[in-house]
Amino acid sequence: MRTVVAFFNRKDELQALDERWASRRGELMAIFGRRRVGKSRLITHWGERRRHLYYEATGGSERDHLDDISREIARVSGLRAYEEQPFTSWRAVFAAFEDLLDGGPILIALDEFQFLARRNAEIGSLVNDLIERHKDDPRLRMILAGSDVSFFERDVVGYTAVSYGRRTGSLRLEPFVWSSIEPFVPGWSTDDRIRAWAVYGGMPYYLDELDPSEDLGENMLRTILLPDGLLRDEPEFLLAQESRIRERDTYMSTLRAIAAGHTKLGEIAQRIQRRPNDARSFLETLESMHLVTRRYPITARGGAKVFYAITDPFLRFWFRFVAPYESRLQSRSSARRHLHETVLPALDEFVSRDAFEEVCQRWALDHIPEAVEVGRWWGSKRVRTPDGLRTRRYEADVAAVDATGKIVALGSCKWSANAHDAGELDKLQTVAQMLDLEDPPLYFFDRTGFSDRLRQIGRERSGVHLIGTSDMG
Repeated sequence: MRTVVAFFNRKDELQALDERWASRRGELMAIFGRRRVGKSRLITHWGERRRHLYYEATGGSERDHLDDISREIARVSGLRAYEEQPFTSWRAVFAAFEDLLDGGPILIALDEFQFLARRNAEIGSLVNDLIERHKDDPRLRMILAGSDVSFFERDVVGYTAVSYGRRTGSLRLEPFVWSSIEPFVPGWSTDDRIRAWAVYGGMPYYLDELDPSEDLGENMLRTILLPDGLLRDEPEFLLAQESRIRERDTYMSTLRAIAAGHTKLGEIAQRIQRRPNDARSFLETLESMHLVTRRYPITARGGAKVFYAITDPFLRFWFRFVAPYESRLQSRSSARRHLHETVLPALDEFVSRDAFEEVCQRWALDHIPEAVEVGRWWGSKRVRTPDGLRTRRYEADVAAVDATGKIVALGSCKWSANAHDAGELDKLQTVAQMLDLEDPPLYFFDRTGFSDRLRQIGRERSGVHLIGTSDMG
């Protein structure tokens, strides 16, 4: 049985909205973020206890928009005439907005604003005119919201946006961090919550579909793998929301290539059969949508060591376990076989690749006082072996840096069935030497435990910390 989760976990955003409501001037705020991140829920939840007009646009015609917003204005004003004789222009709608101010402070929220702006180029100017006339009027609180991130960054928030200089604030809503999913799956172990986050990420809409009375496998089957699963086609809908996406199939192929382990620019270009410069253009668009990120050693900011990674856990899962297997996911029985024959046997390996490292990095950011940024570090060193000098790669899954950019702690993450042993300590100490660090704190994160030798070292040395998943929940 699914648990209905009350609104939570947007404390900072709610405080920002409270401050706008208490302002002594007119306010225009932009709230944007990916589809399903909770923008509409945030606005409607906050507006429930205040006089408000909330209108969510769709992809319909301008006539549809005018009819729908006329009904909402009729509801707020109590004047049924607006519903019986809908407005025929947006100029008239904005005049009605001004009339609503006579009733006292009001929130006017236009959600999925990009649909309105695309239909009528005058909308942006009408917003600006309204705010300009009422910039000192504490009765007006206006929110423009939407899920077309590129549109909002360019045409609402950006320096060249028509509303630049009139907007008084903006919020880009981000997914929840992994520890926030506990209310969605009460009673689940820390390990299973980490696995769930590796599959669903921090999108509230996805997490709200989890049924804690079922195990993770049954949830994945029901919501993602079945032909009628709610999230079965979610990535396609996500890309369709973005105005900058023109060749959807190529973007899908780009994400699939990265999920399959092709993470260098040249590898991705070859996989999608495009020139490197063209592939870079696709990647830059995905970066602007915060779906893809460039990763590099935390002490660097580019160079040959850069590789690309999918930012969102759910997209990593979908492009790893759904996109390549569409042909075997056409029936309920074949979807269940796919779950048991392909997904579940590979799930822990999938969790270990990115998700568990990100969970550990988040723990380090929250628990190491000097840390202002946490990422990975890797590099190569020439070492002498019985066969002569060889180049060997060393890495730290967790590298915490302070405000000066200095690494202040290193860590190793292991999700596999094999416990950490003292050999991992030697590797981190080698990394510390390569970075000229003198006895930095070393953290070992493990799902299954630690060897007796490493436990002994942890007891004897104050700078060695052993963190089990039960310590992270």
